[in-house]
Amino acid sequence: MKKLLFLLAICGILGLGIQAPASANLTTYNLRTAFNAQGTIDYNYGFEDFGSGFTYPGDPWTSHGVTYTSGKNLIAGPTTFYLPISNVLVYDFWSPLTANIDTSTHFNMFALDLGYIGADSQMTFTVTTNLAGYTFPGLSVPNASLSPNFYGFTAGTGEYFTGFSIASAQGIGSGPAIDNVTLGRASGAQVPEPCTLLLIGSGLVGLVSVRKKLGS
Repeated sequence: MKKLLFLLAICGILGLGIQAPASANLTTYNLRTAFNAQGTIDYNYGFEDFGSGFTYPGDPWTSHGVTYTSGKNLIAGPTTFYLPISNVLVYDFWSPLTANIDTSTHFNMFALDLGYIGADSQMTFTVTTNLAGYTFPGLSVPNASLSPNFYGFTAGTGEYFTGFSIASAQGIGSGPAIDNVTLGRASGAQVPEPCTLLLIGSGLVGLVSVRKKLGS
């Protein structure tokens, strides 16, 4: 009994409701429907609030929880000679796009559509969280005018997204483009910590003891 009381005291000192240890561990999704089912979507931004032609929103430029920085941020609409199927953000050919995600809300869901406009190009895509960086080199993506590739991720326990970057291996002549930048919060219960399990167990033991006393 003394041991049990000692362990309960330690749990009280450490605090109740302790979350599971943080872990750097991305889960990837290649279908948006499967990704969306993981939780609540806060933003799904497709740059549609711009016109159908060319627009330069500025560099850096912040919208819907993300700050975009490149050599020249450009929104290309469906009436441009690039002929995208919808508005897309095209970044400068000679420099990578870097993006910082707002960390005041800990988004643990992140996704986007990735393609190119112009010449074909392989890309290096990097996703960063508060715990780690994840690099996907040599991605071959389709022309954004046809159907861009979907990349979706959920973060590990205690992990949230802080940014991403995309670099083209082609350079001049290739216009890497992104669309439908998505941020959200995954649902799911935490696994009970040892202290939580101990408190539950001790509660059951207490109930059994009370029942025995009442029955005696």
